[in-house]
Amino acid sequence: MDWRAHQLKKKRSGADRRIGFLSVLFVICTALIILRLFDLQILRGGFYAALAADQHELYQKLFPERGSIYVVEKVGGQQSLYPLVTNQQLMTLYAVPIEIADASDTAGKLFAILGLPPSVDLQEAEKTLYSDIPTSTNPKLAEEIKKSRRDAWILEQNNLEIEHLKQMLIKPNTAYSPLRERLTDDQTQAIKSLDIKGLGFEQQSYRYYPDKGLGGQLFGFYGYNGDQRQGNYGLEGYFNDILTGQNGEIVSERDALGNIIAIGKNYFKEKVDGADLVLTIDRAVQYKACAELKKSVVDHLATGGSVIVANPNTGAIIAMCGYPDYDPDQYFKAKDIDVFNNPAIFSAYEPGSIYKIITMSAALDSGAVQPDTTYVDKGVLQYGKYYIRNFDQKTYGKQTMTQVLEFSINTGAIFAMNQTTPEVFKEYVDKFGFGQPTGIELDKEMPGDLSNLRKQGKIYPATASFGQGITVTPIQMAMAFAAIVNGGKLMKPLLVSQIIKNGQVQNFYPQEVRQVISPETAAKLRGMMVSVVESGHAKKAQMPGFHIGGKTGTAQVPGKNGGYTGDIIGSFEAFLPFNNPQFIILVRVDKPVYGKLGETVAVPVFNGIAQFLVQYYNIPYDNPNDPRLKQES
Repeated sequence: MDWRAHQLKKKRSGADRRIGFLSVLFVICTALIILRLFDLQILRGGFYAALAADQHELYQKLFPERGSIYVVEKVGGQQSLYPLVTNQQLMTLYAVPIEIADASDTAGKLFAILGLPPSVDLQEAEKTLYSDIPTSTNPKLAEEIKKSRRDAWILEQNNLEIEHLKQMLIKPNTAYSPLRERLTDDQTQAIKSLDIKGLGFEQQSYRYYPDKGLGGQLFGFYGYNGDQRQGNYGLEGYFNDILTGQNGEIVSERDALGNIIAIGKNYFKEKVDGADLVLTIDRAVQYKACAELKKSVVDHLATGGSVIVANPNTGAIIAMCGYPDYDPDQYFKAKDIDVFNNPAIFSAYEPGSIYKIITMSAALDSGAVQPDTTYVDKGVLQYGKYYIRNFDQKTYGKQTMTQVLEFSINTGAIFAMNQTTPEVFKEYVDKFGFGQPTGIELDKEMPGDLSNLRKQGKIYPATASFGQGITVTPIQMAMAFAAIVNGGKLMKPLLVSQIIKNGQVQNFYPQEVRQVISPETAAKLRGMMVSVVESGHAKKAQMPGFHIGGKTGTAQVPGKNGGYTGDIIGSFEAFLPFNNPQFIILVRVDKPVYGKLGETVAVPVFNGIAQFLVQYYNIPYDNPNDPRLKQES
């Protein structure tokens, strides 16, 4: 019995050990499975989810949404944000050529729905189609010729597009052939109803500009550079990396057959969307400024122009426009790439008489002259073989420095410069920021050219004193003028007030570059500029109830081979209101055919914008006793 009991006990002990071993093994296997599931579903779940996604889902996971660009606008007395550059989800039509049964038939059916692409411009083609029709042709006959040529051209373009679609449908060794971007909902549904095997759609994000004509040169465009899409010019170019964000990534180790190695190094990194920009631009002011500039350019048959509205105390840009402009949504239609450059920061020019404000600033601040300092104008000054005369060929006799600005006397500007010496004049020119970029957050800013001031000879600082022989940009001129208006502080132009990324807000604040002139000098100059508007060549800028201070400019355009052409650049810069300047406005109009004076082509632009600002911001009168107010009422 003892032996049998021992054997039974021994068997039970062995069974217990086997059960224990199996239990431990089961626990280990269960733990390994749980760990593996945790690894697959939690640690690397994103990787496998991305692999399982369809093409559109994968695109969304890997490619970031480009950041939007916002401006401010007043709604019900409160400021809100409005997107002037954002994104829109639209369909792209593509083909899998190997699955297309009949390319010719499919191309014809697609063309019947899609028509010609946006890049085909009938209006542009008409310039060539009709160019050889004599103006003396009978109007009825001329219209018949135009119709015949137009119909023939359209038929030719239709056939070319159908052939293009056909070739895209039969591309050999191609699994993906894009046919047309930015389809409307109606086009998408019509093509789907054809039920043609081999056609497919994918939703893609495209740049969208809700408002047209509000500053393509300011925003830039998002387009192709080679085979890569990126921001170009303006804000899109300057902030391309910030707006773009970061691409996601899928990395996987595979075996010789191309299969994913489950225990390999596999991971998925999700994309990071681009940041949003919030500008200091006010939508309503921008619209008004662009409209007034365009009107002047068109009315005076000018080649172009620019306008800047800014807060002189902060350097904040409230509006910035150039004309002619372009539609960033269809940038590819631009016939001349120069239209992409923002003239407010790119197009350096000889400023002419508005530069006399800078000369007078240097002379006053250095103590060389006072507003009532007098000199005798003889109408002409000689420098070797060169003679410098006043722009109107007049001789003014005894004049004060205030009158030099009022009547825009060239010889008076030279007198003021010489009192302070050419060397000191050059120091002030540098302190005002000319000859160097302002640092505004826009692509392609130019520094201007002060090289003449480094040359030997008295003629160079003499001509520079009234804005000839040197070049500046409108943004430099605007910031220098703002410094005079705000008490002598040169401010860096502020265009972007916030960058918003993943819910985090980065604020940007006004930056003072340096104190250029004393507050006392600035106050004297403001008073002198009010005299220019009330008693000088800028009388058309007067506004009932306000003291306006400003200076006109009528600059000659230099020729390519030296000397000056018969063209001019008309300009005007002004501030308001006098007792608490809140705005400066700089207007430039290039090569007008009619009205070749700054007061004729540029002052009306100022008037339209200034009157709007007064109403829009409810600015109180600084001259409430102005008798013109009673006349208006």
